[in-house]
Amino acid sequence: MSSWFSWSRWLGIVAKEFIQLKRDRLTFGMIVGIPVIQLTLFGYAINSDPKHLPTALLVAEHSEFSRSIVASMRNSDYFAFVGEAADEEGPGGCWPPAVRNSW
Repeated sequence: MSSWFSWSRWLGIVAKEFIQLKRDRLTFGMIVGIPVIQLTLFGYAINSDPKHLPTALLVAEHSEFSRSIVASMRNSDYFAFVGEAADEEGPGGCWPPAVRNSW
């Protein structure tokens, strides 16, 4: 009984596709060109490293450990502190706006 997969048929299809690519330059250009464009865009043009995110800070405990974490966050370029909340309600009543816990 023969297997459902045949290596000789598979190699025949691969050879046929390469012959067709040699005939059709536009398809070959798209097969090579589109991945190169995507690599360029995703590698250089699109920056997925967030910097200067607006951040509000709520510190419940003012220990040496929490002060060192806050100082580390302030010294990094990832956060831009916009305020410091005294309690969970914050300066405007609710953060983020229009979102409240229903429990």
